[in-house]
Amino acid sequence: MTITQLTEDNIFEYAEAIPAQLRGELEREYCRGLACEGDKEEPAAMILWELKSLEDENVPTKAEILFFRVSDKAGGVELLRAFDNNINDDGVSLISFELKDLSDVEKTMLAKNGFTIKEGESRDIEVTVKDFLDLKLGEKKIPSYIQSLSEITSRQYKAAIMASVFHGRYGLLDDLPFLPVTRFDPDTSSCVITDGKVNGLLLVHKMMSGSYIVELLFAMQPDANINLLQMIRYSIRAAGEFMDKEDTVILRRHNKESLLLVKKLFPDRNGDLVVKGEKLNG
Repeated sequence: MTITQLTEDNIFEYAEAIPAQLRGELEREYCRGLACEGDKEEPAAMILWELKSLEDENVPTKAEILFFRVSDKAGGVELLRAFDNNINDDGVSLISFELKDLSDVEKTMLAKNGFTIKEGESRDIEVTVKDFLDLKLGEKKIPSYIQSLSEITSRQYKAAIMASVFHGRYGLLDDLPFLPVTRFDPDTSSCVITDGKVNGLLLVHKMMSGSYIVELLFAMQPDANINLLQMIRYSIRAAGEFMDKEDTVILRRHNKESLLLVKKLFPDRNGDLVVKGEKLNG
């Protein structure tokens, strides 16, 4: 069997085997992928993951598995061996995952690879644009200093990203400093502009599946809380204008602040049942 490193140059060859929401992720700086080729036309096994905390010398490097599929057990064994070699080369100390639809075979293989596995509620909740509009947050007047992402220059965007990173706010993306403004939907993403400077960002990414995900919500003090709310209101109003009411928006509860915000907006909404895993490396 042959192990192939997946890149943005060859990912199109495997597109049918990868969930639509992940097909564009290998263009990111910290995303990696491997495929194990067997005798059949489809890969015997595939894995995608992203690296985290590479930029912080005080925090151990982590890896999160984004996708894992096995159609041949022998291929799965070879794939996980190659995966372990890759993460060792990157100095990864902790590996985790939160995945839907893992087969019993895939769960067993991950358990034998050293992962502790359990089921639980997903950190993600999925809502529709209509759900947001029903909150009626976008109906009041929004200050003129809240604008769409399409209104700022590339230089302003980069400066705002570096300010966010300087304050330790990467959102969902540890490789945020490397990502172009074109990753984000220009109409429904919003920002705070004061004196020609961007002091806040709400960044929405449209996945290849057609769903949207909020990847960064950040605002500078002293009026951070007010401006966060104003950006949310602006983006909700824009979503009502530029998106279909049944379009899906993913909200990830990745830290305490996002957990509290989502609970406040949608107190009765729960995440799907997923399989979670974790193992120490080295």
